[in-house]
Amino acid sequence: MNPKICLLCGGVGGARAALALAENLPHDTLTFVVNTGDDFRHLGLEVWPDWDTLLYTLSETGDAVRGWGREDEGTRAMEEFRRLGAPDWFHLGDRDLALHVVRTWQLSSLPAHQVAQQTLQRFGLNVPTLRATEESLATGIRLRDGSLMDFQTWFVGHQGQPEVGAVEVPQASTAVVTPGVIDAIQECDLLLIAPSNPYLSIYPILEVPAIGQAVQARKAHTWAVSPLLDGKAVKGPLDRLIANLSDFSGQRAVLDCYAAWSQKLLLPGDEIPGLPQDGPLLAACRTRLGAREQRAEFVSDLLDVWERSTS
Repeated sequence: MNPKICLLCGGVGGARAALALAENLPHDTLTFVVNTGDDFRHLGLEVWPDWDTLLYTLSETGDAVRGWGREDEGTRAMEEFRRLGAPDWFHLGDRDLALHVVRTWQLSSLPAHQVAQQTLQRFGLNVPTLRATEESLATGIRLRDGSLMDFQTWFVGHQGQPEVGAVEVPQASTAVVTPGVIDAIQECDLLLIAPSNPYLSIYPILEVPAIGQAVQARKAHTWAVSPLLDGKAVKGPLDRLIANLSDFSGQRAVLDCYAAWSQKLLLPGDEIPGLPQDGPLLAACRTRLGAREQRAEFVSDLLDVWERSTS
């Protein structure tokens, strides 16, 4: 029998892991909980980057080459934004823009979780996909010079280049958890942490007290999937964040990130030798998720590890 899995995720790596599960497992055994730390308002619109990336990936409407945004996307709106003197550092494609406009309109009368549910239905998706919190966690980047920069300004506006001293989640202590999130964590057989950026996509979720406590209570049934391949990030700023924020490098740094949260770390078998064995257990797993057959291999290995651990 397939385990009931709750996936904590964010970013492209998280979206691909969710797609792997959705392609290969019954949908009624899955729940996805998505980071809200990078949500923000832009040009007066509610933008939910991690949730939208997952939405587009699961519905196969996303741009597979870029890993974000919509396929067959137009740029007419951005051209007009520039002509009218509006900020253009954050790209909004025409189809993507329509989603943000409708979402902002809906939020004037509905809570975020209902807006999210309606959007899932419009995209033909039936896997429970929950925002971690009702409102943005407003992840902030504390730079080495002590100044604080909001996440999207750092990540998109400055291409993640300013040196990071810390990642802060100022709204975590007062955030309202989305209905269903705690139940999903408590009732699953396996709580899986996606191969997302630990600092930017996973820690903001865990910083929410009720969520963090629920995860800690399930540590014996929590596994993390390393986001590194050959000791390096597939894309994004994770390598530089590890260099700035960790005492370790490569897979050793990921192991340290999840030592307090996870019973097991899944990573390529050839990267296990040399890693310490006194923390989370190490399990070999094919973790490349770019192609459909690779995603099937990942789920096959995941289930093999699960069966061995429960037999």
